[in-house]
Amino acid sequence: MFNKRRSEIQIIGKILDISKNGAKKTEILYRNNMSFAQLQNYLSFLLEKSIIEENTVSNDNGSSNEIYVNTEKGNNLLEDINKLYRYFK
Repeated sequence: MFNKRRSEIQIIGKILDISKNGAKKTEILYRNNMSFAQLQNYLSFLLEKSIIEENTVSNDNGSSNEIYVNTEKGNNLLEDINKLYRYFK
């Protein structure tokens, strides 16, 4: 039924699944098998819509990392996407 290419909803669902407990940009990039430009576009969109948020986490060595984590709205969207795909299985 679905074609072999991923839909935007599938990509967003995967990003939300990866970032539900917090994830660095590189983790999202590699686990979702996407280009940096694609990732930037999706993260910008999701941040703009308040679906995910960017948090700065300080390390013990004094450096900091940006972590992306779902908002409540993002977790609700992930749940809805998962429900949708269960109907098609």
